[in-house]
Amino acid sequence: MFYDNKADYKSYLIDKLQDVVEIDAIATAVNIQIDKLQDVVKQIVLNKSVFTCDESGAQRWERLLGVSSPLNSTLQARRDALKAKLMTKPPINLRTLQAVIEAYMGLSVDISVQDFIITVKYRGESRIADIAPLYATAYEMIPANLLMDIAYLYLTWDELDAQAITFDQLDAKDLTMTEFERGEWIA
Repeated sequence: MFYDNKADYKSYLIDKLQDVVEIDAIATAVNIQIDKLQDVVKQIVLNKSVFTCDESGAQRWERLLGVSSPLNSTLQARRDALKAKLMTKPPINLRTLQAVIEAYMGLSVDISVQDFIITVKYRGESRIADIAPLYATAYEMIPANLLMDIAYLYLTWDELDAQAITFDQLDAKDLTMTEFERGEWIA
């Protein structure tokens, strides 16, 4: 990477200025400062990962993940504890999220993702009336850049047409308007 190269201020100057004594003095001072700055950038990049972090990076990761390290522990032991904490959080996929939502609501759901919005649609009577705790649980699981929308899946015209029933057959089902709209009567 660029920060691994030693600074060479004079290489950017024209040939006429290469042998000027004042430029040599400036180049010496500037090269030292640029090398220090590149070391800072390199350490910031290395601290982005648990595998390559230093003491201050490990302290930041411990604070982010809620890990407390024992006193006088080595840097490698702290990194190992952080790796273990990260491994306990499995990656969340749609199937896992769907299983959690279905277990919570007590019915099957359809789930899809589009434009950073997770859309959950269900049909039937949910086991719970207040789904605010479900939202809280789901938002702890999913990445922060996603939103979740849970909605009831009402009967659509296409579903009604697919039933190929007459008005007399529909009338024989003796459905209220609410029961009809909810579509639970479709097998």
